[in-house]
Amino acid sequence: MIFGIGVDVLEAARIKKVHAKYGDHFVQRLLMPAEREQLGRTKRPDRFLAMRFAAKEAIVKAMGTGFAHGIWIRDVGVVQNAWGRPEVVYSPRGEQVRRKLGIGNGHVTLTDEAGLIVAVAVLETAAKGRLARAVSKARAGVRRRARGRK
Repeated sequence: MIFGIGVDVLEAARIKKVHAKYGDHFVQRLLMPAEREQLGRTKRPDRFLAMRFAAKEAIVKAMGTGFAHGIWIRDVGVVQNAWGRPEVVYSPRGEQVRRKLGIGNGHVTLTDEAGLIVAVAVLETAAKGRLARAVSKARAGVRRRARGRK
């Protein structure tokens, strides 16, 4: 069952301008550790930052919290798995809010065209039962790695 859907659209030039002005300070305030690691491997850092910013906005809209109610910008994020698929991840504080709200798996898609970045996030309601616990445990491993823990 769907918990929430969030969408964000932004002009990539806006993020490029902020990045040019604030540099690494902006990166440190925006990205989770695993996101910063992936940023270091990208050939288009401004595009990467814009996509992550839009994704974070879409995720918190789907949560229904915005960047309030215990959620900061580094409490949600997106990392690519081994196949390049974007995965929704949470910081420990974000994880706590996610569980409190009853949010399960998260899905996000990102695209860019003609200078615009679009992010769509869909969050599921947390499932109950044995299968749900197994899936949750597997996803927790992905989230731990995203936070830089083994």
